[in-house]
Amino acid sequence: MEITTTPACRVGWQGQTLRYVVTAEGASEIVVPDENSDVVRIRIAQTRHTGDGIEADLDVEVLNSTPY
Repeated sequence: MEITTTPACRVGWQGQTLRYVVTAEGASEIVVPDENSDVVRIRIAQTRHTGDGIEADLDVEVLNSTPY
């Protein structure tokens, strides 16, 4: 199963790193797209398998804090 998400908004200042925990029920892995955005850089810090999917800690570096 492939699930793609897009943030509805971006909160953070240029140079700030935001940390998120995401859970994907029924998934076996979480993948960050290869293309780098000019506004954020996403890195998977750690993944854990749960009973019904996978959970990951994401670090999101804000490269440009211009709201959209």
